[in-house]
Amino acid sequence: MARKTTTLMGNSGVNLNLVGTPVPGDSYYGYTDGLHTIAIYGQDLKGRVRIQGTLASNPTEGDWFNILLNGLPYKDYTSFTGVEGFTFIANLVFLRAILDRDAIGITDVTGAGYIEKIYLNY
Repeated sequence: MARKTTTLMGNSGVNLNLVGTPVPGDSYYGYTDGLHTIAIYGQDLKGRVRIQGTLASNPTEGDWFNILLNGLPYKDYTSFTGVEGFTFIANLVFLRAILDRDAIGITDVTGAGYIEKIYLNY
């Protein structure tokens, strides 16, 4: 059973690219198992989603690194509606989500869908 559930990213709306606000991971609270699960909720989503973590208590931009999702440092969506989950083990102090549409060549958000939310459990 998860000790905590929080929103890693809310509705992305019509943003072309979006960097989510950092949220505490399990190490922030002193947990040591490192088990995290995310659920990405998309509505006709087109774009690249990255989950990043850091070990820093006061992270700067250079402290973040990509978390592997099924062996890749990102997940590309071309027209995704539904929920997709990923589980990973890492003792992280903070996590954040990034929506990057530029990475797959989207320059206009018309018809690009959106992230409804990304939940984080640990």
